[in-house]
Amino acid sequence: MPARVNASPGPGGVLRAVRRTLATGLLPALLMGCSPANASHLDPLPSPEPGNPTVTASTTSPLPTAPPTGTASPLPDPTATQTATHTPMAYSVMGYSVEERPLEVFSFGAGPRALMIIAGIHGGYEWNTIALADDLIAVLSARPELIPPDVTLHILRSLNPDGEARSQSLDGRVNAHRVDLNRNFPSHWQTSWPVDGCWSYTYVSPGTHPGSEPETQALMEFLLAQRVEALISYHSAALGIFPGGQPPHATSVQLAEALAGVSDYPYPPIDTGCQYTGQLIDWAADHDIAAVDIELTNHRDTDLWQNLQILEVFLNWRP
Repeated sequence: MPARVNASPGPGGVLRAVRRTLATGLLPALLMGCSPANASHLDPLPSPEPGNPTVTASTTSPLPTAPPTGTASPLPDPTATQTATHTPMAYSVMGYSVEERPLEVFSFGAGPRALMIIAGIHGGYEWNTIALADDLIAVLSARPELIPPDVTLHILRSLNPDGEARSQSLDGRVNAHRVDLNRNFPSHWQTSWPVDGCWSYTYVSPGTHPGSEPETQALMEFLLAQRVEALISYHSAALGIFPGGQPPHATSVQLAEALAGVSDYPYPPIDTGCQYTGQLIDWAADHDIAAVDIELTNHRDTDLWQNLQILEVFLNWRP
């Protein structure tokens, strides 16, 4: 067995993501109730000190839905006494990949309703979903009050860290066993499927049997152990928002409709005629977890502002 590799960011990497997001002006905009379009005149916030990834803010306003007018108020005084306490970010490893890389989970809040965001199921080939997860972790580290009191949100930054480490090209899509993890879940699993309308740029395996991969097993165990009620699985690119279930699961459809209402992603999703087998969202729907795939616009961008609006709806959604 190979030695375990810590090639993912961990809490220190989240600090780097916070600093990157601060540099874009997005977090100052969020703290002041601005949209990124109006944030170009703002000074960046100071970077957090090493060893303390949680940055607190005195504001409790929701994410803005439209650019404000007029001059923005000064940034909150970082030395001011906080009027509310929020559960700090928790870091855990839910399992390990084939090559013994950690499957890292960042958790926010301490409420009874567990929700989850999953990125990087297709590794480096869909690297922008991992970048989005890092940015969402950075935002929530700075704005923990965005988590409702009754919610715990888990963010899995990369389900396929071996593919992430290998390549940002086609070869980064599969895990170290050459398995497409989104064909490996025990729901409508098949050894092969028609290529018409499906991703077929190179050979991928569905695994030797349903749930054969350690990454798949670790995620299923985590979802059931944490009693996750709803999840978003991020992909790229371009096909829209897919509800889980074959036939579609009713609460997954409700979640997809709610998220589509604040996004520009196609819904109903674009139908290419692909036969989907072994999917995460279908397995989740089989276990009565409301589940959707969201495909980002392309393979480059995180669509961060749009996904912050999706995040706000997701955190407050009820079936």
